[in-house]
Amino acid sequence: MATRLWWIRPENFQASPAALALLNTEERQQHLRFIPPAKRHEFLVTRVLVRSVLGKMLGMAPEALTFVRNEWGRPALAPEVMTSPIHFNISHTEGLVICLVSTENEIGVDTELFSRAPKLLALAPTVFAPKELSELAALPTGDQAERAVILWTLKESYIKARGMGLALPLDGFAFRFEADRVRLEVEPALGDDGAGWQFQWLKFGAHCISTAIAGSNFEAVVDYREFCWAG
Repeated sequence: MATRLWWIRPENFQASPAALALLNTEERQQHLRFIPPAKRHEFLVTRVLVRSVLGKMLGMAPEALTFVRNEWGRPALAPEVMTSPIHFNISHTEGLVICLVSTENEIGVDTELFSRAPKLLALAPTVFAPKELSELAALPTGDQAERAVILWTLKESYIKARGMGLALPLDGFAFRFEADRVRLEVEPALGDDGAGWQFQWLKFGAHCISTAIAGSNFEAVVDYREFCWAG
């Protein structure tokens, strides 16, 4: 299958007892710990999206799925429910929740509002690699804000695909923008080859979405689908 990205806007999701019933005990407790109602709702939408999408792919009831985490906290399906290989990654921010899935490749995804550009530009010296900072500074002032958001989501998608989170130093790898693609350069100490990944970014309304897909011997295609909850 093509790598598929499911998306939903939280404001279009109606919370219900049926939605809450998909969560396990730990998830319900975590849901209750969120004080801001918007964050509580975003958490519920994320869990329902993930469980519904993966449950359908595996032919299992969404509430029956179990998950494990690696040493850096990345979630994965528990081995006992993995009837077929499935890689997934999730991201959420104000106004958007997404889940990227693949049956073949390691993947990572991130989304962010373009309106967060001023904050990211202020953080740039601490989160971007020297080459990225140099290319960013060379852009016209009006283009720097957009590039900062794109860079941030690309970097997040990569560290999430690697499954190590911020254990990977953000200045240890750099994205270079070429005419027809985004290229990754990785410091040897990080034990990876940037040529072994494909990256895409997309303007999605007020949001930027970036994806990382492992592999270089195919042309990555991401199929975007809206998730509609009928529970």
